[in-house]
Amino acid sequence: MMPIKTHLTDFMPQGRCCRVVLFFAVLMTFNTFLLGTPPTDVKPIRDGHSHNDYWRNRPMLDALDHGFCSVEADVFLRDGQFWAGHSKAEILLRRNLETIYLKTLKERIDANGGTVYPGVETFYLWIDIKEEPETAWAALSPLLEKYQDILCTVTDGVKKPGPVQVILTGNRPLKAFEDHKGKTFYALLDGRASDLDDPGVPAWMIGAVNENWGRICSWKGKGEFPADQRAKLKALIDKAHSRGLPLRFWGAPQNVTFWTELRRLKVDFINTDHLTTFRNFDRNYQPE
Repeated sequence: MMPIKTHLTDFMPQGRCCRVVLFFAVLMTFNTFLLGTPPTDVKPIRDGHSHNDYWRNRPMLDALDHGFCSVEADVFLRDGQFWAGHSKAEILLRRNLETIYLKTLKERIDANGGTVYPGVETFYLWIDIKEEPETAWAALSPLLEKYQDILCTVTDGVKKPGPVQVILTGNRPLKAFEDHKGKTFYALLDGRASDLDDPGVPAWMIGAVNENWGRICSWKGKGEFPADQRAKLKALIDKAHSRGLPLRFWGAPQNVTFWTELRRLKVDFINTDHLTTFRNFDRNYQPE
């Protein structure tokens, strides 16, 4: 009696069988690489902001593995789904906001007992809306509601803390936030420097100040930081902090001299496109 073949490899020549086994071994390793496991020795970098995070080899996961406490994803709404990308063409890469960012953060929070990193109360997820902010918000709000147990929320202007603060930037849905009575918001807006002195911008709707570096200073981290520019910057930082708001600059230089100055002045989020370089800067940084 011939033996009964019980496995797929029983039907294959030996050489092909080896190739199939090797293929599946590589596939499983690759999947593990993509999914990642929470590192046990990551030092959180509280001011590390992963700019254009969706361009990483492993969006969200690379930032988490480097200890970053803030990430940014530009999004487009298509067919009820949010896809991360800097341009419309990048939608084809199918980087899904919910799958890559929200689900990953929830898994980390569940694994760590209530926070993204042990000892770090708030992680920041910046969502840059690229088109039609009011339409986008109408779809984004119910998506965020699914993850309300991990998000900071605001109801009738009263903020409730959570392990993740979502900040809407880019094209902000200002109209949706004007009528707030009886509503719960699962995100806040970023604010400009001018919003700090604008009585028409309610304090409750601003989650962070996010300003164009070039509008505040022209220094790019080379040579001495002009005293007048440094004083202007410090005044803005102090004003934001006096209102309990963290501060970030976009369009900013990316070099160690510049990062050192911003850290010394206690800027809350420092943009970088280079996670490992910034982590090395953090490791070598010597406080004054």
